[in-house]
Amino acid sequence: MFSRRRLDLRWRNSEQAQGDVAEVAAALKSEPARDIALSGSVSVVRQLLAAGLARRTAASSSTRSPCAGACALFDEGEPSIPLKLLRSETFGTGVLNLVYGPDTRRRRAVTRRPPPRSEA
Repeated sequence: MFSRRRLDLRWRNSEQAQGDVAEVAAALKSEPARDIALSGSVSVVRQLLAAGLARRTAASSSTRSPCAGACALFDEGEPSIPLKLLRSETFGTGVLNLVYGPDTRRRRAVTRRPPPRSEA
């Protein structure tokens, strides 16, 4: 588990990671094992995507809270990470599940903003 504060973990087969998120994830990925799954932390997901360590990420959105999951991946206050939509699924409840992966065709995201207006 990744956390900034010390945790008292009581679950079987769990431990708190120490150190840089990307370094710990890279070390885990180098071990012979199955896929690594992560749940719950947009900040950790963004760090792994930025480091090229995540193959895909899923975000959910609903009509009640449309920006709860998906919008956090595209936070305007953070550097842009080029992603492409791999799959989407709409459930009967109106929840939309979006699965993204790194957009390998775009090495760096380009954000174009309109030039500032002159007050002449």
